Amino acid sequence: MAKNYYDILGISKNASADEVKVAFRRMALKHHPDKGGGAEAEEKFKEINEAYQVLSDPQKRSMYDQFGTADGPHFGGGGQGGFGGFNQGDFDFSGGFGFGGGLGDIFEGIFGQAMAHLQVQAEISVAQAVLGDNLHFKIDGKDIELPIPAGTQDGQSFKIRGKGRAYRGGVGDLIVSVRVKIPRNLSREQRELFEQLRRLDR
Repeated sequence: MAKNYYDILGISKNASADEVKVAFRRMALKHHPDKGGGAEAEEKFKEINEAYQVLSDPQKRSMYDQFGTADGPHFGGGGQGGFGGFNQGDFDFSGGFGFGGGLGDIFEGIFGQAMAHLQVQAEISVAQAVLGDNLHFKIDGKDIELPIPAGTQDGQSFKIRGKGRAYRGGVGDLIVSVRVKIPRNLSREQRELFEQLRRLDR
């Protein structure tokens, strides 16, 4: 079932762009992994980022409202993954959200780090998912290599530390979500191979 991004941010479907921004700030601050909570908090924070990058983009939001999904473009082939970008929005952290002194610096540090994380989506073949592979691609001019293990599942995420965007306190992380592409048209050899695998699973 598709995620309800409006529920994730705690807003209505008719929320304005400004309301989306305010909701994101509130939820990101509340559920930031640095405040504790372990893997559950990290997963919740990832959902919040995912919801914001869709609902803050008018075109993606329109696609999501119509079809329940807003996947970015994919470019497949030869160990290369297809990627949808991460929308950083247009927040200006230099003013500390209008708060003075240390509190402004705290908010700036938290949200600066949050927006420095990059989330991308990689599309891989069934064979790559089953056998494992090394994906090679570029993000913001950086050469990235991502080893994916055998048995990788559709929707599984991998974090590469220090490969996100730079912010005042350092560099964010790159989070790669893997989607397994199921072939629609099989050659005779491919169909025979999958049939053999099905027989072996019985």
